[in-house]
Amino acid sequence: MPPYLTKIATQKAPILIVDAFAGPGKFGDGELGSPQIICQSVEIALSKGLSVNVSVMCIESEEELFKDLTKSIESFSFATANHGEFGDYIDEIERQAKNHSVFLYVDPWTVEGLEWERMDRVFQHLNISNMSIEILLNFNAPSFVRRGLAALKLSIPESDPDIEDAEEIDAPFATPPSIERLNLVVSGDWWKTILSSTANFSSKVLDMTEGVCSRLSKRFKEVCYSPIKAQPHHTIPKYFLIFASRHPDALILMNDQMVKSRKTLAELAKPKEPTLFEMRPTDLVPDIETLPEVILKYVSKPTQRGIVILNIIRECFGQFAHKDIRGCIEQMLKDGKLRSETGKVRINDNVKIFAARKSN
Repeated sequence: MPPYLTKIATQKAPILIVDAFAGPGKFGDGELGSPQIICQSVEIALSKGLSVNVSVMCIESEEELFKDLTKSIESFSFATANHGEFGDYIDEIERQAKNHSVFLYVDPWTVEGLEWERMDRVFQHLNISNMSIEILLNFNAPSFVRRGLAALKLSIPESDPDIEDAEEIDAPFATPPSIERLNLVVSGDWWKTILSSTANFSSKVLDMTEGVCSRLSKRFKEVCYSPIKAQPHHTIPKYFLIFASRHPDALILMNDQMVKSRKTLAELAKPKEPTLFEMRPTDLVPDIETLPEVILKYVSKPTQRGIVILNIIRECFGQFAHKDIRGCIEQMLKDGKLRSETGKVRINDNVKIFAARKSN
């Protein structure tokens, strides 16, 4: 929230932040929920002189959670607690999207809380206005796949705590969801082909996530996802955070925040005793030594440095920070592995770079 608010305020439009499945605001153990995290970030930004108005719309359908939510955010004058389903407020969000920058945080307890066509009514403003719309979506792909397999009357794999967070699994079900209901979640029955294939469960989970991203790409220029695991050694994520925006600056900002978050988790997974070799998985501790090879993929012909950096972030979202990629390019220029059109090492993002020719 803090870097987003600072950046988006430069657009000079009022900001609407929507927490679509807000929950109680604060949990019983005192841990802050998303409404509190959002509201505290906004309060700090406003106290520092944020130049535009901000409103926060928190939506919760369960009566008891809504009561807790109301109490939790009542001290924030810019925030409202709204009782009902996310879909009940689409008309209001759609109306405000015409003249507000909108950040939509969609974190349902289960995938069945989603309805694609309703969300798309907000997204469609990308084609008819110059307003900014970003979405951060928690897509529980493993849950969707299990529900889809149940609906198709196909075999559902037993949960394995060695590879996934078995405690969070809410399937199989006494009454499987209907195919029609699942079609509403992801806009069509395209998912049936993925789930009916002979691929393993892990592949189906990833293919479903990429399918959702593909549909978001019809509205947003920049779409990326990050797998969130309960334990570093798990091979099946607990869920995927999908981010979508039409502006590359938003992609860079979100990438750098995901890198910071990943580094925090990497510290928590650090062995108590020092080891000679890195024992943590590469998705938690990416190998920076592989970055030059990735860079060379995008400089076979002269290309602006800024575009090279964007392409690497798109390919390696959440792995390498913007400054690390830029620093690696600078080092490769110093080492003669890259050249710039100006012949200089210190360049800006508009300068083209290209792979140096190998001497005979």
